[in-house]
Amino acid sequence: MISLLLEKLPGQHVCLLTEDAVDFYEKLGFTEGDTCMEKVISKWLVNHL
Repeated sequence: MISLLLEKLPGQHVCLLTEDAVDFYEKLGFTEGDTCMEKVISKWLVNHL
């Protein structure tokens, strides 16, 4: 379900706040940043709309 939502966000930097689900989000390709779990969808700042 999350992957389907992320597909709709090309060119975006997604930042999710969590303390309890770090392992879960890492399995989805997120990395642990300074303040959140983060992932760039496709290429950052390239919008394909």
